[in-house]
Amino acid sequence: MHREAVRGIAHGPYSRAELESWIAGLHPDRYRQAMDRQGERMLLAEAPGPGVVGFCSWRDRRVIGLYVLPGFTGRGIARRLLRMAEAAIAAAGHGEVTLGASLPALAFYQRCGYRVTYRHDWQTRGGLVLPVADMAKTLASPRVGT
Repeated sequence: MHREAVRGIAHGPYSRAELESWIAGLHPDRYRQAMDRQGERMLLAEAPGPGVVGFCSWRDRRVIGLYVLPGFTGRGIARRLLRMAEAAIAAAGHGEVTLGASLPALAFYQRCGYRVTYRHDWQTRGGLVLPVADMAKTLASPRVGT
C-alpha cells in the first residue's frame, strides 16, 4: 500500500526514478520492527474490497508517515487519520506535532494548519536526494472542565 501510494504521485516535482528511490527497501517487516522496537504507532484506514487504503504512523510527537492509495485520495481519509494521530499525540502530553513533508504534500499539510520550519534535502533509501520540508503544528491545549 505504501509503495502504491508513492507511485500514485502522478505529477509534481519528483521524477519516476526519484519516486522509486523513495520506496526502495520497503518491506513489511520494517513496519513491525518500527512498532515493536521503536515505539511507532499506526492507524489504518480500510475499505471493503481492497482492505487497507491508508495509514498514518507516529512516534512521540512526530508523524512518520501518512499515505493513502491513489483511488482513495480526496475523500478525507488522510485528514481523518492525521487528526486522530494529532489527538493521540496531544493526549500523550505533547503541545506540538512535527513531520517531514514531500513537496507534493506541502499544500495538504498547510491546509491542516502546519507551517514549514525548515527546507532541506533528504536522501532516500534508494540513494537519490529529494527536496523536502520539515513542518510543525501547535496543538490546542485541552479544555479543562468542559
